[in-house]
Amino acid sequence: MQGLVEPIRDTTQRTEPAAPVLHVSYVKSGSYLLWKAFDELFRAHGSKRSFVQQHAIQKLRHSWPEFSIEQFDIDQILVQDEGVHWQIEMQHLETIHDLEQYLAACSHVWTHSFLCERSWEVYPQFARVCYIVRDPRDALVSMAHFAQTPFMRRYHPHPANSPADYINAELTNFLEDWVRHAGEHFRARRALDIRILRYEDMVQDLPKTLHELADWAGLALGQQAITTIADSLSVESMRKNNPQHVRKGGSGGFQSVLSEPQQRRALEICGPTMRDFGYEV
Repeated sequence: MQGLVEPIRDTTQRTEPAAPVLHVSYVKSGSYLLWKAFDELFRAHGSKRSFVQQHAIQKLRHSWPEFSIEQFDIDQILVQDEGVHWQIEMQHLETIHDLEQYLAACSHVWTHSFLCERSWEVYPQFARVCYIVRDPRDALVSMAHFAQTPFMRRYHPHPANSPADYINAELTNFLEDWVRHAGEHFRARRALDIRILRYEDMVQDLPKTLHELADWAGLALGQQAITTIADSLSVESMRKNNPQHVRKGGSGGFQSVLSEPQQRRALEICGPTMRDFGYEV
């Protein structure tokens, strides 16, 4: 596997951080790792800002059973043609009436939204946009396990009683949605100035990726800061802090989970789009 499909680099000299940053992904595709990376980078730089962390809803952060506390720390938006909302998962959804004011309160924002007509108005209002992509077969397996967590069973219950049941029921729908989400962002990458980052490359050389992300976001950080952040983002550390959202964090695990017919079906659906992102299939 080669490096970043489009290396994250910026030769422009800046003295102020380019913020806010928007990071986009399909579900279970490295979203949490990328959010933690940006969060630690902005904190180390001293320019971390958050709308949701300053909102009165923080008074409720301990009152929702099975919620990870960090879900109250993520500035997440939902972009739809009907409007733009800030959200805490799907349990709290609130319209953003003044997007400029909202963005001024954030250093980095996360979305799982599909590309739509409104995206072409919203994305350019961010200083930087990054799309993280993961092998969809691994994303499917990760989602199948996530569906069995206490959080998902309480708030998004699925009739599947095991990861295998989930995969049998959802393989086609999950992967077709991945093709739509990832493919549309890939095709729009130049028009919307979207940088592409592969999850597998990020975990293979986390310090290198953190350097690239920091430079790309205009954050001047030294080697010691990068090393400290990389250590805090190890799978072991993240699993300890958020076991419902972090399981193994590796790649290629689908090979021991999906049957041969399921793997063939996955490639029928995803193969062309995976090749666009540089995956060898």
